[in-house]
Amino acid sequence: MFQSTSSATVTTTNQTSADTAQDPFSTRFGAEHRLPQGLRDEAAGMSWPLFTATFAPAADLRITRLESTRGRGGQQHYTAELTRTSKTEQPSTEIRDITAMGPASAVSHLLADAGRHVEILSFHQTELFEATVTFVKVAHQSNGNRRSWAIGFGPTPESSIAAALASGAQRIYG
Repeated sequence: MFQSTSSATVTTTNQTSADTAQDPFSTRFGAEHRLPQGLRDEAAGMSWPLFTATFAPAADLRITRLESTRGRGGQQHYTAELTRTSKTEQPSTEIRDITAMGPASAVSHLLADAGRHVEILSFHQTELFEATVTFVKVAHQSNGNRRSWAIGFGPTPESSIAAALASGAQRIYG
């Protein structure tokens, strides 16, 4: 009954979620730098400004100047600067000290002490030229349905962790 008068050409491409054209991180920094799988899927096709605005938002509770000294039994003593920003008040800064087994634990505890409890579900860290980038998937401590990927850049692995976890807390708590 139906007759085809034109022929169609079918072209297939081998695209996967790892396709660098879909990965804004790879697009910006090169094919050898890829996002973790779950984050790559969420960020597929995003522009770089949208990607950073989404996954590295300006946190209203920032942890900076994270410094450590070696303690006993593998523990580290950390000193950090916590800065709270607000749309209605001047920024406030305080210096906090904490003893923890590593920088992720220290920052998690500092955030919890400030009322922003986060649980780390996934953690990825890599060097990026002369800096470090950390990717974390975090969850709200009491509401497991509130989960989010976040990213943090820093000149050191510790500062990158602090930036990523602060961004993750911002994404969960707003």
